[in-house]
Amino acid sequence: MQPGNLELGSGLLRFRSKEQAREYMEQLLEYYKMRSEEYGGQMGELLRIAQAGAQEGKDQKDAKDAKAPKDAPKQQAKGWVKMGALPVNSSDPQRAIAEVTLKIVEEYKIKVERTSEALKSLDEIESRAAGSANLVFYVNRGVPEAVIIEGSAPKQETFAFSGSFRAV
Repeated sequence: MQPGNLELGSGLLRFRSKEQAREYMEQLLEYYKMRSEEYGGQMGELLRIAQAGAQEGKDQKDAKDAKAPKDAPKQQAKGWVKMGALPVNSSDPQRAIAEVTLKIVEEYKIKVERTSEALKSLDEIESRAAGSANLVFYVNRGVPEAVIIEGSAPKQETFAFSGSFRAV
């Protein structure tokens, strides 16, 4: 399966074998780990920039504090403003990007955990469902949440009556 073929939305995914399902799950897990590391790196870069800016601002603030009166109002950082259905931040883009990037890192962390748990569950499915069978995964926002096993012969219940009769 090609990396571009990963299902990251919601829906049903059908696999013709357990091996194909395992391959998909492993690729999905690697994809989420890669994205998590990528955004984690971006977050680290944003923090370094913010820290350098804060140090620079602190040096400038110390110089201003010597001149400014103590009763002067403190500047408040402007935040998010809701416009329609979306929050918008145009006053502090660096902070806004850092906030959103932190949310993305947290989301990928959760996806890595859940996909890893689903991969472990696949081991148990393989041990319990002998033979070849189609597996149908319910994927919700890119994370497998349920598995349906198709094609394995269902256990048929048989009714066996045994008894002896005597004529009286």
